[in-house]
Amino acid sequence: MKNSLLLCLLTCLSISVADASEQANEQEGTVLYHNATLINPATEQQLNDGWLLVKGDRIINMGQQQNGQVNLPAAEQQIDLQDQYVLPGLIDVHLHLTAGPPRAEMQDDQPVLTMKGHNEITRYHALSTLATGVTTAFSPAGEPEANAQYARHQQAGDWLGPELTYAGYIFEPTPIVAGSVYPQNETAWQEEILRQKSLGVDYIKLYTGLNKDEVALGNRLAKAAGLKTVAHLDKVSWQYAADLGIDALTHALPTSPELLTGSAKATYEAERENPLNQRFIYSWFQHADYDSEPMQKLFSTLSEQQTHVDFTMVVNELFYYAHELDALYSEQDMWIFHPTFRSRWRATMAAPSYDWTAEDFAAAKQQLPKVQQLFKRLYDAGVPLAIGTDSVASGPFYLRELQLSKAAGLNNWQVLQLATVNGAQHLGLSDTGQLAPGFAADFIVLTANPVADLSALNTVETVVQKGKAAQVADLKSKLSTLTNVQL
Repeated sequence: MKNSLLLCLLTCLSISVADASEQANEQEGTVLYHNATLINPATEQQLNDGWLLVKGDRIINMGQQQNGQVNLPAAEQQIDLQDQYVLPGLIDVHLHLTAGPPRAEMQDDQPVLTMKGHNEITRYHALSTLATGVTTAFSPAGEPEANAQYARHQQAGDWLGPELTYAGYIFEPTPIVAGSVYPQNETAWQEEILRQKSLGVDYIKLYTGLNKDEVALGNRLAKAAGLKTVAHLDKVSWQYAADLGIDALTHALPTSPELLTGSAKATYEAERENPLNQRFIYSWFQHADYDSEPMQKLFSTLSEQQTHVDFTMVVNELFYYAHELDALYSEQDMWIFHPTFRSRWRATMAAPSYDWTAEDFAAAKQQLPKVQQLFKRLYDAGVPLAIGTDSVASGPFYLRELQLSKAAGLNNWQVLQLATVNGAQHLGLSDTGQLAPGFAADFIVLTANPVADLSALNTVETVVQKGKAAQVADLKSKLSTLTNVQL
């Protein structure tokens, strides 16, 4: 009997030790974030008294405390968020993270435009963008070597900043050092596309100076290489691009005369005869009729093809209000820019309108509601939209794009969907943009509720990216070490 009891005790002890060991293994590396309101725009749900269990770079479980009862799962580390708000990390689908400020330099005794960047500037903008809650981004153009270098260092944890998907040099006749390339035949196009692919690009960028045949060639060769295409077009119509199967279009500037009709089309074509006249940035909207057959066909095609669009209404507003930017963006907000950008960004925004009169600016401002109407027409048609800034750092430009989207007729839930789950879909990321088990542990902690007020995005205190938490104050404190370089 004694031997049997001893054997039973030893067996129970062995099982208990094994269970304890198994539980310890399960808890190893886990972090429990609790006592927060979890906001999931994808499902339009707010979970009060919520908790997230993170292991490694994944959310592995989530739930809610019931009636104040302590029923939290075990974890190696617990972090009390003290009634703050948790939102999926923001996604900027149009961020030129590795670009330098546009400037002229001499080559062969001729001035050329350059946008070549510098590692310190890139790292500064990556830090400032992460500090404003953007954990994922897409660079739709840039020096492919620089984009590849950033992605490599960011993934290794050497450089802090948003995870980056990227394109390379734009295909464009206008020469831009570290910005554009313009192959002279199909073989050269193919070679450049394959070179960019070898540097990790996911997209080929087709630009405004290309003609229809070149847009078609670039799209065909990119698809043959297993890459997607993104296009910023002008005289080549969005309709033509959508019919080709271009994957993404960028900017609220579908300024082709082919989308106009009747006398409006003729008037607009006459305005475009002067290639230096940049008034088309607003005048196309004066002539556009969204109920016309070409525009209705465009809405239908973009929806059927599920062509992704980042509208960047913020860019239109920057052009239209180029002489009043201080009222929109205070100098205090410009901490997001490296000093080399901070000193000149307003002048850069004013360059396209250098010869506009007061009447031009008044006419341009009147078109901003028409820009927003186009955005809403696309949204209502089911065209997939996401949030982009066309900046080198997201910051206040990101929030402003959200505010313009709301002013176009969306509610806060819909706007936050554009910033999170829609951005993930735009980039083909199936495990990002939501608070849900199995998804990437990319989220931000705020002191105010963005569902109630979008400006709450200015209250980000903690950024968690792939499970690694960083305090915004700590991220900002690192910026001063990256301000010495001048270009």
